[in-house]
Amino acid sequence: MTVIVTGAHGQVGRCLVALGGEGITRAELDLSSAGTADFRTAVSSLFADGRRPDVMINTAAWTDVDGAEDVTNRRTVEAVNAIAPGELARAAADARTKFIHISTDYVFSGAAPDGGRGWRPDDPVHPANEYGRTKSEGEQAVLAAGGVVVRTSWVWSGPEAPGRDFVSVMATLAENGVDPRVVDDQVGRPTYAPDLAEELWALAHADVASGILNVTNAGEPVSWCGLAKEVFRLSGHDPARVTPCTTRDWPMPAARPPWSVLDLEPWSTRVGRTPPDWQDSVRRGLGAGFRLG
Repeated sequence: MTVIVTGAHGQVGRCLVALGGEGITRAELDLSSAGTADFRTAVSSLFADGRRPDVMINTAAWTDVDGAEDVTNRRTVEAVNAIAPGELARAAADARTKFIHISTDYVFSGAAPDGGRGWRPDDPVHPANEYGRTKSEGEQAVLAAGGVVVRTSWVWSGPEAPGRDFVSVMATLAENGVDPRVVDDQVGRPTYAPDLAEELWALAHADVASGILNVTNAGEPVSWCGLAKEVFRLSGHDPARVTPCTTRDWPMPAARPPWSVLDLEPWSTRVGRTPPDWQDSVRRGLGAGFRLG
């Protein structure tokens, strides 16, 4: 099976390429040019000369949530998150290629549904910021073209990936003797990028061709503060060094959803897998050896 992966240098894209996906980088396909003739030509080249990938997984996105609120970035955010997914999905449909698009819990407002359950794929969306709004528009375009939308949350990569993520930052602070204040009123489930890639790889091979699914690591929901405490504990430091605070204590340009928990039951039913617990993924990530300092 041939699987091509956009956003090949991103957190999840790198992991999918490691599993055998054919990476498409930004240099080859710049999603910020979506809506132009040049972009359509670049997309067409992916399916040129009789080439027909079995699956295309779109992991490319504008993920700077606060940067998306900046009006000078609006056109780029719109192109990458809202316009490009639809154009890719339509091209894949024309080539009879299965299309999988990665989306986010930020399409929801964050107020917990009745009973404190996780967000279901068919729950109405209500984005609270520009990032969520553009991702929601991208979802609708993909669904209209017959593709698969996969919502996830709180993605982190660990020590082998370039850049910084929440877990590695907390591990570095713990090692360097810094005692952080961390938001305790935003709740969700973290998602380890290698685990997410494994689940997406399974979906690529599963008999699921359209619709919306959720996938994160499993386990009991946790706040950012709770996650930070677990990182401290598993890395051999006192979790009491982490002090809880509220979202109001840590104002950001973009509103954050207080409830990011996603319902994983449809994934287990349709894909036939249950992702590992997030505590296990953090333990494995820390065990892989963070480059601290």
